[in-house]
Amino acid sequence: MREITVRVDGVSEERYADIVNAIWMQMNAIGFDFTVTPDDQAVPAQIDKRWDEYSQVSWSNGGRRGTPQAIAAGADQTGIHRADSRE
Repeated sequence: MREITVRVDGVSEERYADIVNAIWMQMNAIGFDFTVTPDDQAVPAQIDKRWDEYSQVSWSNGGRRGTPQAIAAGADQTGIHRADSRE
């Protein structure tokens, strides 16, 4: 097994949880067999809590017209093809 070490300095517990979760999400998206092991100072409940907060992002809320994701999704549903959609 290969190993990568990421060292960060001066980050808050919330930012640390974001980093750990982002690494996990990226590896999961790639589809490899992997483990992400937080350091000894990490509190797993805090990392889980931060993960749970991501699900509070709404595709239908945000701004007057919604989030950029909601706007793009709505354009796709109406048959308007974005330049980057390759359609």
